[in-house]
Amino acid sequence: MIVLFLGRNVKEYESCQEEKIAQLLNAGNFRCELCSRQMTAHSNYPRGIRETGQKITITMVWCRKCRKWHALLPDFLLPNKHYSGNEIESVIIDSASEPVKLIDSAASESTVRRWINLVGKKINRAINILKYMFGLAGRAVSEAALYTGSVYSELEQILDMAPSIEKYSGNKLGLANLWLGTNGRGVYI
Repeated sequence: MIVLFLGRNVKEYESCQEEKIAQLLNAGNFRCELCSRQMTAHSNYPRGIRETGQKITITMVWCRKCRKWHALLPDFLLPNKHYSGNEIESVIIDSASEPVKLIDSAASESTVRRWINLVGKKINRAINILKYMFGLAGRAVSEAALYTGSVYSELEQILDMAPSIEKYSGNKLGLANLWLGTNGRGVYI
């Protein structure tokens, strides 16, 4: 899977994803991690967003030599989730101050609890990887400067310390996934 910024929401994605993906493919931006050969577009599949009922088309790329496949996932979606990153992010933010029963979400209470637990753990792992990555890029993260309230708050602070001025994304979870993916980590929230 490769996470990309392809618009902040479904409407932007639908209007420009084909053109952006074609440009990236023509520029040779997708390389196989095994053999470094350029990957090519192969197919696509529909993916639903449960809370809105919308469907989008996800493009697949592959390496002909290694037969390695990747889905080109917009950053406003999280890997292996039926709900959007925005919905999950909203739940994570609300969980810092609200009991689970009072969190307003289209998802069931058990799904909300699972997100808080599993996504929270993934955010913690992402924070540690991002601190390391930013340190390697010459932008060490000052632990003393961090307010360690909720894990989401800490993630926001880390992303604000990113070595690049580019801070585009549909949400902070998506931005973290962009950083994690573009730096070859292969670990996503």
